[in-house]
Amino acid sequence: MSTPTAPTADSDKQAQARLEVSRHACALFWERGFAGTSGDDIAAAAGLSTRTVWRYFRSKESCVEPVLAQSAHRFIELAWQWPPELSLAEHMAAHMAAHPLTAQQIADEVSALRIATMSTSDPALRTAYLMVHDEMERAFVPVLARRLGLPEDHLTARLCAAAVTGAFRVIDEDVGHRAIIKKEKVTQEEALALIDLAIRDATNGRVGGPVSP
Repeated sequence: MSTPTAPTADSDKQAQARLEVSRHACALFWERGFAGTSGDDIAAAAGLSTRTVWRYFRSKESCVEPVLAQSAHRFIELAWQWPPELSLAEHMAAHMAAHPLTAQQIADEVSALRIATMSTSDPALRTAYLMVHDEMERAFVPVLARRLGLPEDHLTARLCAAAVTGAFRVIDEDVGHRAIIKKEKVTQEEALALIDLAIRDATNGRVGGPVSP
């Protein structure tokens, strides 16, 4: 009987390398546009061969996924720590106050918002963007099932996970358009209030607020 193996140093190194390439790709897509950026351009910016880039990624648009996935992974980790007595927005505010983002994480969040904004008019980037949100939705199902006291395969848990991640996507796009395109200042408090309202509306009040013990 085989035993599960822990992530190796090589796999961690490759994940970090993919993230670095992703950062360069996101910057180039924003500066030059998706169509105006080639795999050779991404490789040159990252200091790698084009062959290595294609060994890391299946397509040009998939190069954005590691940057986008960071936010999704942070949200799922945060969601597993969501106490029953707090709303999701309250928990997110408390968590962000206790664990502020680093300068690099903030830069990655800006890149992710830029890609979210670009994805509304670029089908290729939209595909990559939606794939990351689909993975987030699947990972969120057991979190909501536990919070709602339901089996993980229950339809309500799955529907609520779809509604919540859909609400996050809409808010990402709205905030991204306002902050990136219109240059408006959107505060953390305002963004959290939008998330709170969107989740409650999307789930008809079932998810978002505190739950009874």
